[in-house]
Amino acid sequence: MTKLKYILGIIIILGLMAVAVMTGYSLAFRKLIFPRIKIAGIEVTGMNKEAALRLVSTYFETQPNEVILVVEGKEVAKLNSIKTERDDLWAVDQALGVGRNGNILTKISERVKTLVKGVEITVPVKIDRSELSDLVDELATKEDQQPVWPKLSRDGKEIKVILGKNGVEINKDELTTEILAKLALPGRHEIRVPEKIVDTGVNKETVAKAIAALNKWQDKKLTLRFRDFQRSLSFDEMMTLFGLTSETVDTNHFESLVKSIRPAIEVEPRDAVFIFENDKVNEFKPEIIGATMDIPNFKEKLAQALLAGEEKELEVPAILTYPKIKTGDINNLGIKELIGSGKSTFYHSIPGRVFNVNLAASRVNGTLVAPGEEFSFVKTVGDISKATGYQTAYIISAGRTVLGDGGGVCQVSTTTFRAALDAGLPITERKAHAYRVGYYEQDSPPGIDATVYYPSADLKFLNDTGSYILIQEEVDTKKLSMKVNIYGTSDGRKSTVSVPRISNQSPPPPTMYVDDPTLPLGTTKQIDWSAWGAKVVFDYKVERNGESIYEKTFVSNYQPWQAIYLKGTGDLAAR
Repeated sequence: MTKLKYILGIIIILGLMAVAVMTGYSLAFRKLIFPRIKIAGIEVTGMNKEAALRLVSTYFETQPNEVILVVEGKEVAKLNSIKTERDDLWAVDQALGVGRNGNILTKISERVKTLVKGVEITVPVKIDRSELSDLVDELATKEDQQPVWPKLSRDGKEIKVILGKNGVEINKDELTTEILAKLALPGRHEIRVPEKIVDTGVNKETVAKAIAALNKWQDKKLTLRFRDFQRSLSFDEMMTLFGLTSETVDTNHFESLVKSIRPAIEVEPRDAVFIFENDKVNEFKPEIIGATMDIPNFKEKLAQALLAGEEKELEVPAILTYPKIKTGDINNLGIKELIGSGKSTFYHSIPGRVFNVNLAASRVNGTLVAPGEEFSFVKTVGDISKATGYQTAYIISAGRTVLGDGGGVCQVSTTTFRAALDAGLPITERKAHAYRVGYYEQDSPPGIDATVYYPSADLKFLNDTGSYILIQEEVDTKKLSMKVNIYGTSDGRKSTVSVPRISNQSPPPPTMYVDDPTLPLGTTKQIDWSAWGAKVVFDYKVERNGESIYEKTFVSNYQPWQAIYLKGTGDLAAR
């Protein structure tokens, strides 16, 4: 019993001593960084926040960061050009927080670990990752040694293997990680650029199977099919498709094959397109079932066919996507009558603008909007650029009229907006132009326009009629006019648009002249007319059976705009 009391006494004394030590330790470093803590390799033990921050900053100032990349002992690049932004304050705050988070036991545990093992805190560095990626890619282009891959060759009827040569390539992921680590440290640092061998060794078993299969093929053909597409692979093509390492099918040549046949196989799904004339549907384009190649499945089936060595037709596997609207649905859509119409003219438009109006209208024409669905002009028209067929015409950009892709598309969105108003549909998104564009006031009062510009401006409206609606767009490129008709089933609604109220008018600035290389030197052509700045407001009301079902007030704030003339510089451009 006496011995037990003695042991308990010793334990209590040791416990009190430990508490005293930890209490003293905590008091000694109450506002200071605990021992054995470094920031970017710099010892900051016992420092307060200000002193640690000053020391870290001084180190980086007196020992500027410099990262050297080395290949086989030879310097190949310096990274001084990469701009870095350090967050020294964050690192110091992290150092001060070590041993001070959590409950008392967690704090004690963290302080003991720090004393035993130490803590290294990295200074966060912000850089342009794309710039670093470009630098690593450029280095890889210079230093990589391209492999020579093994291949099969035919000598008469004998199939032989021509061995390849190993390549060497930079391990870009590993190099990037190491560069980021070194950029967070002061001073000069050399990095031995990590490389990896590209093994081109063949697998004897795989090669034997390939040669055995090719000996079966000889004059036979393997034909790929999908719908109306058909393509036969020659013996030489099949010879390149056989893998010689671990895979039955060579990845690089398989990818080339996929790339060559994909355009003939893959197609986006498309709803059936209906044309409404003379109170009935009398023309349509049938739906298209979409298809996307099932690449993993195709590779597996191709491997099986190649090894079989039997002449056959291989159906290319595809994932099918079905359209929402099919030709057979024509009687169920509820498209019975004209419910809204909008029109506009665009006299004095340059040829590129006329072309773009017609192209954009053709991409909206025939659009079906389901009951409860929101129509988006931007989504329907798609990308507006040279890549999608649009020509150069004048657009508003950064407060100026400049040449750009797709000028004139807003003629189509404006006319569609007017048709939606006439149909009494709820307008869920609409944005006015920056200034009063002359085209939209040729046959309409000001304020009834809608600009579109992805992704900041769109025209959207809701089909709340209870049945499908069909949008049909017609452009007369000779009379420079267009019309948008919306067909569906009338539920008795009637819409009214008030006469626009104009206020806060301001005069236009002086006339602007814009150089145009498409016009002969010395000629001028007016494309915009001076417009007063103004606030324009109109009310939109929709009623059914004398009861209001939708009301909205549209407000447009137009800045003053000057007349704009194109000044021909064509002869200068030809010199």
